[in-house]
Amino acid sequence: ILLLTASLTAQPDEVVALKVGRAITVSGKDIEKAVIVMENGRIKAVGTDVEIPRTARVVDMPRAVAMPGIVDAHSVNGLRVSNERFSNVPYVTVLDGIDPSSPGLSNALRHGVTSVHCIAGNVTRFGGQGAVIRTSGKTVEELVVKTPSAMKLSLQPASGENRMGNMAALRKSFYDFYSRMKAIQGAGGEAPLIENKKLSLTDLVNTRPSWGEIDWKKVPSEKVSERDRPMRDLVRGKLRAFINCPTASDVFKAFELIDANHLDATLVLGPDAWKLADILAARKGLGPVIINPQLEVWDKNDETGAEKRRLTPILLHKAGVPFALQVLSDSNFNKGPYFGRSGPYHHWYQAARLVQLGMPRDKALETITIIPARLIGIDNRVGSIEVGKDANIAIFSGDPLDARSWVERVFIEGKEVYERGKDRDLERLLKDPERSF
Repeated sequence: ILLLTASLTAQPDEVVALKVGRAITVSGKDIEKAVIVMENGRIKAVGTDVEIPRTARVVDMPRAVAMPGIVDAHSVNGLRVSNERFSNVPYVTVLDGIDPSSPGLSNALRHGVTSVHCIAGNVTRFGGQGAVIRTSGKTVEELVVKTPSAMKLSLQPASGENRMGNMAALRKSFYDFYSRMKAIQGAGGEAPLIENKKLSLTDLVNTRPSWGEIDWKKVPSEKVSERDRPMRDLVRGKLRAFINCPTASDVFKAFELIDANHLDATLVLGPDAWKLADILAARKGLGPVIINPQLEVWDKNDETGAEKRRLTPILLHKAGVPFALQVLSDSNFNKGPYFGRSGPYHHWYQAARLVQLGMPRDKALETITIIPARLIGIDNRVGSIEVGKDANIAIFSGDPLDARSWVERVFIEGKEVYERGKDRDLERLLKDPERSF
C-alpha cells in the first residue's frame, strides 16, 4: 500500500510534460495528440502545439487517453468506520477517523480517483463534518484538501427508530440550537427551550425557528460552544448540508428542513428518485444532486403486477436536473484491497452505463468530474483539464469508458502517485488470481 500511495512530499518539484493520444478536458473539446505541461502542482499549458520546457520530464504515451482525476462527491472511503454509531453528533469530524493506509484509498487511486469527499455514513441524524481528501498521502495532513467540507444529515432512521420520530428529532435539534443562540443574543428574551419538555408531534411540526430574529453580529463567537459552532455555520450557509434521502418521500422532508433553516444543501437520493424528476427540476436554487448507485429500477404496478423499467439518471437528465454519480461500497472495502472489476463499484463503469442508457458522453463524464467537484466546492481546482488548475490527471490505456482500458498512471498536483507497472498488489493478482483471495 505504501508503494502504491506514494507521498506527495516524497518527490521534489519537477516539470512534467505528458504527451498523450487524446486529452479529455471536460471543460471543452477533446484534444488529439495533446501535450499537458505540469509545473508547481498546476497545469501550465495544454494543447497540441505546446512548447515543452527543456528541463521537463517527458512522459510519452501516444496511445493513451488523459482525463481529469475522478472526483467522488459522497463516500466513506478512507474512514475506519462509517460513523453511524452515534446519531446526533454535528460537532465531530471525519478527520479523527481517516486512515491514510486504507486499502480503499489505494484502490480508488488504482481506478483514477484523485479526490474523495469523505463524510459520515447514511444511518445517522447529524453525522458530523466531512472533509475533501486526496487519495495519496502518508498522513491525514497530507491527505486533506478542504475541511470542513459539509455536514451530513440523514432522513434514514437508525435501527429501532421510525421516520416520524427521526424527523421530529431533527426539527427539535434545530429549534433547540435556535433557542441557545437566542439566549446568547439576549435580545427580546430567550426563546422557550424545548429540550426537557414533552411535546406532541403536532407541536414539533408547528414549532420552527425564527431565524430572522437572530442578529449574528450580536452572537459573539467566543460565547458559542465548540459543539454549536458547526450548527451555527450550517444555518448561516457557511457549511453545506448533505442530506441523505433514501426514498422519494424523504425529499419533501428535506425541503422542509432546508426552507425552515435556510440551509445550503445537496440531496443524496435513493433508487426511486426517478419519481421526482419534474419536482427536482422545478425546485429553485437546488443545484446538482447525488444519485444512488442503482441506476435502473423496476417499478411494479400493485394492481396489475406489471413491471416497468425506470432509468433514474436518464429521467433526471431529460428533466434538466444535473447530478453526480456515486458508487457502491463493500462492507469489507476498507479491510482489504478490492480488485474486482464489478461495475457499480467504479466511477468509470457507472459513467459508461450512462452512455449505454442514452446519456450524451460529455454529460456522463461531467458526472464524475466537474459536477462532483462543484458540489464539494473545489471546482476552481479540479474537475477539468484547464490551465491554472491542479494537475490531477488520470491516464488510461484507452478510452476511460471502455471496460478493456486500465489506469496506467495518476498524477496528483503534478506528482506521479501511481504507475500500473509498479503496482505489486495488482501484479500478484494478475499472476495468480486463485491465490490472491
